[in-house]
Amino acid sequence: MDLRDLFWPQWAQARHLSEIAQTLKAGGGRKISPTRIAVDLQADINTLALVCMSLVAALVEKGVISELDLQMHLQKLDELDPEVDHGLDPDLMRGALGLKKHESRALPSRAKLPKKTARGGPVPTKQEKAR
Repeated sequence: MDLRDLFWPQWAQARHLSEIAQTLKAGGGRKISPTRIAVDLQADINTLALVCMSLVAALVEKGVISELDLQMHLQKLDELDPEVDHGLDPDLMRGALGLKKHESRALPSRAKLPKKTARGGPVPTKQEKAR
């Protein structure tokens, strides 16, 4: 705080509002929408799938592993978790690799919140009002 802020509070307020506007313009106060999160997540999944397929193709091409061996390994690993769904639970995979369990962060959802009850009891119907 400098002396101008003390003697001219309107000037200080205008400067503060200008700083807030610049922060909002730069995106500092903006929340990420659930749709944007889903799009970013899908882009990450697509990138990882491309990397995995590139690695598999390179291993098969160099003769390090055959496609049959790869399929057998995939089937064997898929049976590690309770569901045979051609996927692996990430926490199970982290445990097998000796990594810490990932902290679960809930993504924004459209879950319905319980309705609030009105205070003061039930609203009288038209018949009750006529009495």
